Amino acid sequence: MADNRVKAFLNTFSIYAIGTIGAKLVAFALVPLYTFFLAKDDMGYFDLSITLIMLLVPFITFDLRDGAFRFLIDKHSDLSHKDVLSYIIRTLTRNSVIVAILSVIGYFYLSHLAYYPILVLLLIAFGCYEVMIQVVRGLGHTKLFVAIGVINALLVLALSLFFLIVPRWGVLSIFLANLISRIISLGIIEYKLRLIPIYLNHRKEYNRQVGHDLLHYTLPLLPNVLAWWAIESTSKLFINHYLGLEYNGIFAVAIKFSNILQVAAGIFYQTWQETAIKEMHAADHNRFFSRIFNNYFFLMSMTVILATLALKLLYPYIVAEGYQDSYIYIYPLFVAVLFHAMGSFLDLAYQCSRKTYRGLPSIISTAILAILLYYLTIDRWGLTGISVSLIISYGYLMIYRLFDSRFAFRITPDRMFVLSLILLIIGGVLSYAHIHPAIILALLLIGIAATSYYAISHIITKKV
Repeated sequence: MADNRVKAFLNTFSIYAIGTIGAKLVAFALVPLYTFFLAKDDMGYFDLSITLIMLLVPFITFDLRDGAFRFLIDKHSDLSHKDVLSYIIRTLTRNSVIVAILSVIGYFYLSHLAYYPILVLLLIAFGCYEVMIQVVRGLGHTKLFVAIGVINALLVLALSLFFLIVPRWGVLSIFLANLISRIISLGIIEYKLRLIPIYLNHRKEYNRQVGHDLLHYTLPLLPNVLAWWAIESTSKLFINHYLGLEYNGIFAVAIKFSNILQVAAGIFYQTWQETAIKEMHAADHNRFFSRIFNNYFFLMSMTVILATLALKLLYPYIVAEGYQDSYIYIYPLFVAVLFHAMGSFLDLAYQCSRKTYRGLPSIISTAILAILLYYLTIDRWGLTGISVSLIISYGYLMIYRLFDSRFAFRITPDRMFVLSLILLIIGGVLSYAHIHPAIILALLLIGIAATSYYAISHIITKKV
């Protein structure tokens, strides 16, 4: 039974990995492209704009991107797919029209913002895309989900290259590339699944229970969104206010690299989301969940160390000279992503039980802690203070949820958890020490070999 669960988990993980890693590798290739073609303040403005757009997306969509997957994948739900799809499309259409109308009114007050009309269109396109791609996933079209992610990333890359090199439109090039790619991706989804005809044929059979159940699940997540934004994105507002857009651009480059680890965590989270819901009622779910938790923490810790060492060798060759200082923030940001990933792992306690409101105290208190730490550290330590604040905040979140999640399942940290913490300390020393490149390469090879051996002998083939 256990071996089959692990194999099923790894199979699902590999499916998500193919599409997500492919798409993110393309997006990662954009980092050096942007650093060579954009000034630091333009890079900072783009990053800040996308940050604010992604904050608003859940609110203009009622966070249906989370509800869509949860309700469409649930085979035991009383709601039909047609009911759920009809409600989602109706809500997206209505809310997009409202945003468009409000943006026209807002133009009289916000017309001074650079590229204001494009930003509004990006907000609507991002909102529809984020929801509909989860609809694809919830309906079980995994291959299409993977393909759309890759296609969207390739379009962003190709269009960015074209607009940056041919008409040379600067930061506008990136905005347009992101807008057009989402519109085309939405067109492909509609062409493949024909969702609009389903809505048109079903719109008169409106089921009020659908809206009630979906919103009961998603609306408690909106304060959650604000809290996550407060943790991750207000740091950029602090940087912009106290240090300036130039430092925001430098930090943005470091974050782009830490997002590599976030990609792995995201793939795992998608897989774990499905697995946890299916295995929640298994007799030995506490033991199974603990095994996944401890192994996940160890593998992520090794990934943090190995990725940092690899970047220590490659950074001078893949990042423009003006952004080289951003390397010193790589390791703390990686560790912050690690703790964030473990907190997200434990978030499934609230999703499995559908008690999304129970997750609010943990994330709100984490947000308050993060903002307080930003304020206390940025004047004295600058970007280093922001990085350390993220580590402390996410570490607190992980510990809080280790205890709070016990109403749904009990996670028991083992010796691999402790070993991982020790290795993270050693990795921090190595990341800042002056080490000969040959030694770094040797450490990388040893680390990869040891991690691979552990994964094969203790995860893939070990019986529970």
